[in-house]
Amino acid sequence: MKWIPLAAAAFALALHGCGGCGGGGGEGEILPKELVSQNIERKGDTWYLSFVSKIDAPVDKVYDAFSKPEMGHDMAPENILKSEVVSEEGNKKVVDIVIRLDILPPGFKVQNIRQEYVFFPDQKRFTTRSIDFKLADMNSEYRFEPAPDGKGTLVKFTQTSKDKAPLLLESLQKGALRETFVTTVRVISKSLGLGAPPEAKS
Repeated sequence: MKWIPLAAAAFALALHGCGGCGGGGGEGEILPKELVSQNIERKGDTWYLSFVSKIDAPVDKVYDAFSKPEMGHDMAPENILKSEVVSEEGNKKVVDIVIRLDILPPGFKVQNIRQEYVFFPDQKRFTTRSIDFKLADMNSEYRFEPAPDGKGTLVKFTQTSKDKAPLLLESLQKGALRETFVTTVRVISKSLGLGAPPEAKS
């Protein structure tokens, strides 16, 4: 999988407070073209996310592309400074990732994340959980289904993210949560020959 680079678009979202990112796409909000739908809610110190995206490639190919997080640095070295497998056993994989999040303020831009992936290829889904991430405890699931029109794949993503860094502005958190998924879709699409990821801000 080509994984989690954040780019110029993410920084623009932060400056504009993520344009009403809370909820299911509020009135007047224009969703990124990568999203079919979204829902972002915060309850207490926990975010609840749900995104749906469509990628114009078969389910098997899309699932395979998402299943290789260790390839992230090769695909987007400006944003993914490191992506290395720490351990792998059966359907589980633990990966150390160092990412540059341009949407975040100075002191937070470079983040170290250790993530555990559990793959269920027969069900075309996988789960992830953060093992060591200073901003949040995150648990996610990705599901892959044929699109209703028979063309492409629906990627259905859900996540809970429990804050560890309450000093971050809510708009920045919203922007980072959404743009992480959106840019992942962009990079996956590029890996499948469907487009290029955005360039990183210096």
